[in-house]
Amino acid sequence: MDKTQSIKGIVELQRQAGRILGQYAATVWIDSGLTLAQLKSLFLITKKGSTNFKKLAEALGVTPASVTRIVDLLVEQGLVSRREDPKDRRMMVLRPTDKGQTIITNLRESGINRMTRILMLLNLEELDALSQGLSAFIRAAKAYKGETHP
Repeated sequence: MDKTQSIKGIVELQRQAGRILGQYAATVWIDSGLTLAQLKSLFLITKKGSTNFKKLAEALGVTPASVTRIVDLLVEQGLVSRREDPKDRRMMVLRPTDKGQTIITNLRESGINRMTRILMLLNLEELDALSQGLSAFIRAAKAYKGETHP
């Protein structure tokens, strides 16, 4: 097998792994009761620690007016707080509440727990090979700077 064929095989394996893992993630997301837009917004707000409507809209690729209803629903559910910015009272600061932070933490932890259970099904030799392969991939990904290679 040449390098090109090997790369195509690895890309296909990654797609298969993504589909398999994605079905579990979808279940956790559906169980959260949040729409995809709400979940994305909550993830972004939690990741930033705090943000405003304009920055959230930019991150989502929509207008600030479009995020208003999403944020209103997150506030109604007690997942996000909305306060005036003390530096500029015209701006509203969005922050995750403890409840919102807990949902995001639980989603992340469920992914880690799921991955751990899957990895427990591998033997030590397979785990070592996977670790070596992923380490090499991470090194290459860090070295990649957007250049294209044949």
